[in-house]
Amino acid sequence: MKIVAIDTSTKQLSVALSDGKQILAEASYVTSLNHATKLMPLLERMMQEVRWSPRDLTRVVIADGPGSYTGLRIGATTAKTLAYTLGIELVPVSTLELMAASAGSTGRIVAIQDARRGTGFVGLYENGQLVGEEQHTLVADFVKNLPTDTKVTGDTDKFVSELEPFVIVDPAFRAPRAGVLALLGATRQAVETHAFEPRYLRLAEAEAKWIEAQRHE
Repeated sequence: MKIVAIDTSTKQLSVALSDGKQILAEASYVTSLNHATKLMPLLERMMQEVRWSPRDLTRVVIADGPGSYTGLRIGATTAKTLAYTLGIELVPVSTLELMAASAGSTGRIVAIQDARRGTGFVGLYENGQLVGEEQHTLVADFVKNLPTDTKVTGDTDKFVSELEPFVIVDPAFRAPRAGVLALLGATRQAVETHAFEPRYLRLAEAEAKWIEAQRHE
């Protein structure tokens, strides 16, 4: 198995190549969501380093959200194009699950992405398994009933007061890693390429404003 894993769902662009059992190449850059110009040159360079050609690939694993609307669209378009043109499998993995797994911690862990105005995309994981549902919500409401020994990863700096009672994951392990994404996606079920869409967990701002305007007409 030859896997390319791509995460464009946050400000960090992360790409990895794996044989399904180990990470062969991995690179991550904070690009301020300038993923469109960086992704393919980075992927091509990494493929050259491990001496793979596009025909060698058998699976593309994509972090499917939630996250940046623009970033998710870039990642989804790239993954679908690769899967369709190369005739390979496409496997989505939750960005929040990836964040929790990248923290390298067992037990109870909450992954948080800042969604502004006190809200976040949040997911609670227990030994790698999702508890309940991932959601877009007020972070203060989500964490208020959690035990204080719960670990928290992700955009923790955006919610200092809300997260003060909890165990904050070391900054070195907070960023999602495409290498971890590749290993998570190695055993997952592939999806139908054309039907795949990212998971936003909320409407884009323009869509939300349009719907609100229709309600007041």
